[in-house]
Amino acid sequence: MCPHHGIHRARVAPSAPTPKPRTTQTRGFGHCKGGGDHTDTPARYTTTQAAEQATQWRRLLSGGAAAVTPATIRQWRTRGHLKPAGIDERGRPLYDLTSLAYAERATRPRALRLVGIGRS
Repeated sequence: MCPHHGIHRARVAPSAPTPKPRTTQTRGFGHCKGGGDHTDTPARYTTTQAAEQATQWRRLLSGGAAAVTPATIRQWRTRGHLKPAGIDERGRPLYDLTSLAYAERATRPRALRLVGIGRS
């Protein structure tokens, strides 16, 4: 169990030493300063957090011109570009990083055209 978040992790009895991942980057709980091992816990983002992450990607591609709002994330969900990966304790949808990346990629060409970037 993660001592910082109370999350149980499945353990498999090792028959041979398991090689460590090539990367030391953890996924999911980047905010955790307690040293917990979260390498197998996927990130889940609220609508606002998903919008912030997608905005970072869009701004890299648009030179700061394009942003993604929480309303945009909700539209992606309504239009079928993004499916929730779960719900939080208050019943709000949570999205995983992979699904968010696919939704951003699927909607990128039109969004960049709307801010004057891309094909005319």
